[in-house]
Amino acid sequence: MTVTVDKPPRTHGTDEVLGVEGLVQHFIGRRSWTDRLTRTPEHVVKAVDGVDLTLATGETLGLVGESGCGKSTLSRCIMGLYQPNAGQVRYAGEPVRGLPTRAQRRTVQMVFQDPYSSLNPRMTVGQTLGELLRYHRIVPRNQVAARSHELMDLVGLPHDALRRTPRQFSGGQRQRIGIARALALQPRVLIADEPVSALDVSVQATIINLLTDLRESLGLSMVFVSHNIAVVRQVSDRIAVMYRGRIVETGPTEQIFNDPRHPYTQLLLASVPRMLSSTTDGHPIDATESLGTADPLAVVDGEPDADESPYSAHAIEGEHGCRYRPRCPVAMPACVDEPGLLPIAHDPTRAAACWHVDDDRKDEPR
Repeated sequence: MTVTVDKPPRTHGTDEVLGVEGLVQHFIGRRSWTDRLTRTPEHVVKAVDGVDLTLATGETLGLVGESGCGKSTLSRCIMGLYQPNAGQVRYAGEPVRGLPTRAQRRTVQMVFQDPYSSLNPRMTVGQTLGELLRYHRIVPRNQVAARSHELMDLVGLPHDALRRTPRQFSGGQRQRIGIARALALQPRVLIADEPVSALDVSVQATIINLLTDLRESLGLSMVFVSHNIAVVRQVSDRIAVMYRGRIVETGPTEQIFNDPRHPYTQLLLASVPRMLSSTTDGHPIDATESLGTADPLAVVDGEPDADESPYSAHAIEGEHGCRYRPRCPVAMPACVDEPGLLPIAHDPTRAAACWHVDDDRKDEPR
């Protein structure tokens, strides 16, 4: 079901507030003694494999892709929770070298997917916020309580919530607390990592509206991470589609929905469920309808074969060419070479990692 929210007019600057260049994050699987004795090669999971992104001041970038494509890993690399193997992260044009400094951490803050596991169950909300405000010296000590009350007002919670622990709140209220904690450091960038995926649909709408209002009132830039492209459409100015550790298409939100160029983006759009009003005989039905111009019959259903899984040995060792090729209905011999993000003719705001971006070679044999 699609969540509908009110979208205010969007305005943002052109200066970069967050940048990612050539970011790589690989994980090496644990080897058993049997693997070592048999000299089994190490299993390397390429969670993020060469990502370039920019975020402008006041902009909301939607990062979408199916589960396991590397969205959350990329978010944690940007936050400094992981130290990437290669590449660079920039906060307001300043490169982050090693772990972010205290000042840099205040620039970018994160709202986690599971608010309960990200909060200390032994601390009250007031203690959680107070500890942050005092450690980072956001306000004088005698103003910590007043600032905590202001944060509760910002996220729509009563002041007595400061005296309670996380287990005494509902899922939506916990997410509001997570948002308040992120806003306590007065960040310029907010990374929302699947902030509504664990919530009921009705609660999702309230959290999305809250994030939208906070963005407008506080002048925040935001990276909104989700596997649900229909939700991302409600809040994003621009979308970056991620597949198996790489960005495969970027562009303004409505242009991505109206004219998707990469076959994987077309699959995502064709997979969004829509409630159709009625059938020809007048009975209501629930069916799947494309949200863009993509043809649902032109994409491959289901997940990749086991041998082509991002975690399989075949995919890990010596992987070449377009990663979407095993699932792509329009793959051709040229796809054995990785295309990278190619600009779309007459539209400098868009790019797609597909040889078919600007031609009609879709009928060539695989």
